[in-house]
Amino acid sequence: MKYWIGGLMAIIGVELGAQTVSGTVYDQMSNTPLPGATISVSGTLTGVAADENGFYELTDLEPGHYRLLVSYVGYTGKTLSEVWVKTGVVTRLDVYLERNSSSLDEVIVTTNISITEPGKIGITEEQINRFAATYYDPARLVTSSPDVAVTNDQNNQISVRGISPNYNTWRLEGAEIVNPNHLSNAGTFLDQPSATGGGVNMLSAQMLSQSQFLYSTFDSRYSNSVGGVFDMNLKNGNTTQRQYTAQASLIGLDLATEGPFREGGKMTYAANYRYSFTGLLTQFGVDFGGESIGFQDLSLNVSTPLGTRSRLKVFGTGGLSFNNFDHKPMAESEVIKDRRDIYYDNKTGVIGASLKSGFDNSHLTTSVVLSGYENTRDQYGYDDNDVQDTSLIQHNSQRILSMHSSYERSVGGANVTLGVLANQYHWTGSLQGIFDHSLNQFLINPYAQVEWYIFSDLKVKAGVNYNQSADDSSIDPRISLTQQLNANNSFILAGGKYSQLTNPYNSDFVSFYGGQRWGEIYELLKSYRGTLTHVYEKRGFNVQSEFFGYYYPSVIALGERTAWTFGGTLTSEKSFSDGLYFRLGGSLFESEIEGFVIQPYNTRYNMSMAAGKEWDVSKGTKNRRLGLNLRGQYQGGFYYSENIPTTDGSMSGYSRFDYRTAPYLRFDVRLLWTRYRENRTTSIALDLQNASGVQNEGYKYFDGFTNQLETQYQLGLIPILTYRVEW
Repeated sequence: MKYWIGGLMAIIGVELGAQTVSGTVYDQMSNTPLPGATISVSGTLTGVAADENGFYELTDLEPGHYRLLVSYVGYTGKTLSEVWVKTGVVTRLDVYLERNSSSLDEVIVTTNISITEPGKIGITEEQINRFAATYYDPARLVTSSPDVAVTNDQNNQISVRGISPNYNTWRLEGAEIVNPNHLSNAGTFLDQPSATGGGVNMLSAQMLSQSQFLYSTFDSRYSNSVGGVFDMNLKNGNTTQRQYTAQASLIGLDLATEGPFREGGKMTYAANYRYSFTGLLTQFGVDFGGESIGFQDLSLNVSTPLGTRSRLKVFGTGGLSFNNFDHKPMAESEVIKDRRDIYYDNKTGVIGASLKSGFDNSHLTTSVVLSGYENTRDQYGYDDNDVQDTSLIQHNSQRILSMHSSYERSVGGANVTLGVLANQYHWTGSLQGIFDHSLNQFLINPYAQVEWYIFSDLKVKAGVNYNQSADDSSIDPRISLTQQLNANNSFILAGGKYSQLTNPYNSDFVSFYGGQRWGEIYELLKSYRGTLTHVYEKRGFNVQSEFFGYYYPSVIALGERTAWTFGGTLTSEKSFSDGLYFRLGGSLFESEIEGFVIQPYNTRYNMSMAAGKEWDVSKGTKNRRLGLNLRGQYQGGFYYSENIPTTDGSMSGYSRFDYRTAPYLRFDVRLLWTRYRENRTTSIALDLQNASGVQNEGYKYFDGFTNQLETQYQLGLIPILTYRVEW
């Protein structure tokens, strides 16, 4: 770590110029630069035209948030919201425009790009740094949607519309990867590792370009998920100068740098290192249940152009984390966990490369990524005399080798996409003296999709996936129809079939914690879903309503039972402009299983709120902003069942989820003081997670020490103080 910091500090000291937004405008299909494209700042007379290489540069901008308008004759223009301009750094923003086949070449058509679109939540570095209590974690940002339920304050795994978090998947640069989270056992029952979440994401906000979480009727390019898909992408380094970010908080230290390897060079890098010292929070009285927690990670992305229409990226990230708990003396013990030492260690690594090449009216993108993790959980139990009498050593690992290749071409007035996702999985799991398992799987997923306008106001997107594993196969057709009623209103009707390869972590459809099921035939879990959506949008404000239905014809682990989810969502959003933003929404649904009545994650209702206001408190030459950001979540409780001993010593047993935790309520606050200095941007932030201190129930369980049902509560008030400087 000390050598990395020393290297970073050794190359600072350059004086940076005025506030600038720069980038390149490309044809989305051929990856060809668009010389002469117009980039203007909404509400002002400021604007520029891209040069012969498609490069543009907006200079001498005052710091703050802007909305940019990008247009080119014969193409559908874009309105880009929430562009954050800071002093001391250049904001890099590449734009891809789509040829407008439904209009004449001399006509310019403009469309708004929403941060939240139907069934999709945008994930941006700006929002992660603005929204309250995100822990600078992209996975926690998406809980601002009412379609997403918080499963535990200590863990970022999420449930979408009553579906288990085990069915979410992660992608990086288009390829599937393992769970990229530190402390995957955080907040789980018996401290078991979760399949898709953890205490904090290993992909730092400083490393991300435009990413997204898809959870509704997503198209045929996305497969192997009956839940949601985290589609994450790494940003390219700045091409004009080296830039740095340093952040220190009660969570830890975060250092980032990006830029060209040499002045005037085209090969760039972006790197980030984080080191956690959450032990400081314990010193300030924050209770993590008596546990010591830590993590560190390093990420790197190297990007270089190959000719004028191709770009190669080589990237990697690696992380270490631990979570240790020492048993308490007998006199201080209150529950069974107090009688145990639990030591959890995890290491995760991802390495890969992607190549995007443009041709006439087409482009080819290929990514190959190898990812893996190993975690060990050592548990030692103590008797009434505090003498160790039991031990349990558990080890798990997963490796994924994933290749994703996609070829997209413009044919007449249609866009045609052909692609394939190929994954090879290797799993191991061992429990001392009980079992020792390993599993190899593969999934081949070719797909095809076509998108075209039947009429100028009616767009059709139709595709099909084919999924082949060792034990099962499935053909998954999908279609969506978008009817544009006028400039502000549209309806979207979409539906299709979705499949996912089951594994030891998700073959149990109703598992409420990180359980595992080994030695089974892991077939494809198949589902059908449909949505009807109305969207109203005008100048950064939108209202969306969606009715949805999911149907699972055969849940194998539950004896071929059927399952279903149906409901509706209403959201309203104003993007950040004029110092104000908000996102409000509510969701009502029912998620049931034949014979079980309900699913454990069937909260039935979710309501979410995120809002903020920024004030200009500049004085003289001191350019300053004060921001207040609020976030709230209210959702129904989770259902659970429990084997409880009866008076005769037998187990009560269960066949359905008869118990429910209390409703969940949480309010978060973020106070942000930002100062735009001549050659750097500094900020001080105070986050208060669960600011009102509500004692939310996490789960209930039968405790072998107290011999009664106990409640595990979630985190109370968590204050996080952060200082950040960018230059």
